[in-house]
This record gives sequence, C-alpha cells and structure tokens, in this order.
Amino acid sequence: MVDTAALTSPRAVPGSDGGDSAVTVGTLVEVFSALPCLEELVLDVGKNVKQSGVALEALNSRCKKLRALKLGQFHSVCSATEWRLEGVALCGGLQSLSIKNSGDLSDMGLVAIGRGCCKLSKFEVQGCENVTVKGVRTMVTLLRKTLTDVRISCCKNLDATASLKAVEPIYDRIKKLHIDCVWSSVEEEGGVEETNHGDDDDYERSQKRCKYSSDESLNGFCSEERVWEKLEYLSLWINVGEFLTPLPMTGLDDCPNLEEIRIKIEGDCRGKHKPAEPELGLSCLALYPKLSKMQLDCGDTIGYALTAPPMQMDLSSWERFFLIGIGNLSLSELDYWPPQDRDVNQRSLYLPGAGLLQECLTLRKLFIHGTAYEHFMNFLLRIPNLRDVQLREDYYPAPENDMSTEMRVGSCSRFEDQLNSRNIID
Repeated sequence: MVDTAALTSPRAVPGSDGGDSAVTVGTLVEVFSALPCLEELVLDVGKNVKQSGVALEALNSRCKKLRALKLGQFHSVCSATEWRLEGVALCGGLQSLSIKNSGDLSDMGLVAIGRGCCKLSKFEVQGCENVTVKGVRTMVTLLRKTLTDVRISCCKNLDATASLKAVEPIYDRIKKLHIDCVWSSVEEEGGVEETNHGDDDDYERSQKRCKYSSDESLNGFCSEERVWEKLEYLSLWINVGEFLTPLPMTGLDDCPNLEEIRIKIEGDCRGKHKPAEPELGLSCLALYPKLSKMQLDCGDTIGYALTAPPMQMDLSSWERFFLIGIGNLSLSELDYWPPQDRDVNQRSLYLPGAGLLQECLTLRKLFIHGTAYEHFMNFLLRIPNLRDVQLREDYYPAPENDMSTEMRVGSCSRFEDQLNSRNIID
C-alpha cells in the first residue's frame, strides 16, 4: 500500500512540514491483528506516521510469518532508549527491511536494529538525514554473518565514499550494493584528474584512494587492498552533469566478480551548461573483468529534444555525453532508457546514441525503453551477434497516424526480418 506521490517521486525527501498522516497507531494495530499470515508488507501513506514503534511491536507479535518490511515516512520506528530493543528492532524474523524518509531514525536506532533483527540479509535506508557512517557501520558489523544486500540513498551524511566505509565490514561478503555517486569527499581533496602517465599515475591513484579513506571520524581504513570478492550487482545514482570517473578512487576498484551494474542518471539538463569533460565516464567500468549486464537509465533526465538555447546542449548532445565509452565494455545485455523531453512527449534514441551503441560488438540483448527512427535502428545491425532487440514504449508514444518516422509496426517488421536473416556464429 503506497501513496501515488511516493511512487512518482521515489527519491523525494519531504521536509519537516510535510504534514502528519491521519493514520493512528490504533488503526495500524487493528490492521496488523487482522492479517496474521502476512509475510511481506510495504506501507507508505505519503505523510508522516508518528509514534509508530508501538504499532511495529504489534506487527511483530501478530504477524509471526513476516519476513520482508518496507516503511515510508514512519517516525519512531526504533527509538533505542537505554539500549532496550523496541519498535521494529523486535521483528527478529525479518530477512529484508527498508526504511525510507524516517525523520528521527538515528545511529542508535540502527544499532538496535542490528542487535534485534539478526536474520537480515537485505537492508535499505533512504532519506534518513540523521544516520551517519558510524551507525550504519556498527549495524553492518552486527549483521556480518547474514547481510549481503545493502542500499544507501538520499542520506545527507552518506556520500559515495562514506557509504563504502559504512559497508566495509562486509566487503568480502556483500553481493548487492547501491550507493549515490555524490563526490563531496573527492571534491574536498581537489577532485580527480584523469591522466595517463604509466606507473607514476597508478601510484598517484593508489595514494588518492588512501587519502579518500583516511578520515579519522570514519574509523579510517585504506581501501587499496580491499577485494570485493562476492559483489555481483552494483547500483548507482548520479545527478545529471556529474561524472562517473571518481568511482574507482572510492575503493571500488577491485570487484573481480561484478557481473551487473545499474546506473540511474537523474536531473534537469535545461539551464545546465556544457560539462567540463566530454563524457560521463563509462570507460572506467572496463576495470571490472566480468561485467556483462548494464541498465543505463536516463529516463528521468529532462532536456530539450529540439534546439536548445545558446550555451546549452540538446538531448542528442547529452546522449553522446552519457554513452561515450560504452563500446569499451564487454556487455552482452543492455537496457537503455534514453533521456526525454516531457514538453513534446518524446523519449527516443538519437543519432549519437545509435552510433555509439553500434560499437558494443559483444551485445546479444538490447532493450531500448523508448522509440527510435528506423534508419537509426539499422545501425544496430552492425553488431555481429545481436539476437534480441526490443523497443519498449513504456511512456506515452506518438500515435500511429503521426507523420514522424519513429518506429511503427511496419518498420519494426522490416528491422526484425533483417535481424533474423543474419548468420549468427553460435
């Protein structure tokens, strides 16, 4: 049960004046009492639910089979006073817990959750402004034997470097990880300059990695020798106009078994000037030897589909910025959401995107979540072993009688015939 506002703005962090919900603790207890077989619960009513700890204790006592819980804008989920377990920390059978936009969740609350929810294998914290590295790190340490999936987002005290420090106690066990690519720690060190000067450059980078990880307040450690041996899936959020290149410097440079990565690029291009560098930095992902699957989601990146104002870039230029370097990766599967112009209701593949995607010579599956012109799609026929191509119009597309040349039934059939007529080696 999720309020539609929470679905349309999944990363929105409400202010303190967001308003309180009319849902009472008594109502929640009554609902939970009537659902004794509940195994999974997602509840976000779009406004603050105050003093929810008592209701969550009732949830634990009434719903003994509960294994997965996701809460949005619940306050007092775990007050953690005097080291006594209360609230959600009493739900000891939980295997998955997600807490979103809890205005008063503290480090002590996280520690209590780590002590009480000792079976957690998946934990997500989003939009909780009071939690810090120390709280998450302590909780992760307590759950070291079970926790393998962690998501940290929209927490102002947890940028990319801090988030990695927080999960460092399970670096050799974690399988799935999400962090926000907020590079404040890197910027404080003067940024990252990508140069290529052989061994001297490698040494300099290793020193930077140590510097980014040496903050005393974060129980400093040098990430140079950290091997994220079991990490298989990495999810990243990045604001439009920022760069991906600092990622290896944060300590995520050695992930020998990373197979899949999801990158969500979000923001409004309108009003932004041309970035200082010509590319987002996908090339830096080539250091992951087993990386074969990517989801590149620019669907919430908004810009000008047609001519942009002076000193700004249209969406075709932004698409080039996002996709440069993707041909350097040995991808077999790619899901791509192009950026969009909501004013003209267009999300489609542009010429630079088609040209860059055709350089992904190892692709077998390509799913484009948008539309494309037929002659752009023909570029993709140059990928030698491409077998599965899908255009998913999961936004409102142009009608069939539109005079534009975006993909229609006839053009899709022609492309499909050409794709199937090729000889595939295996």
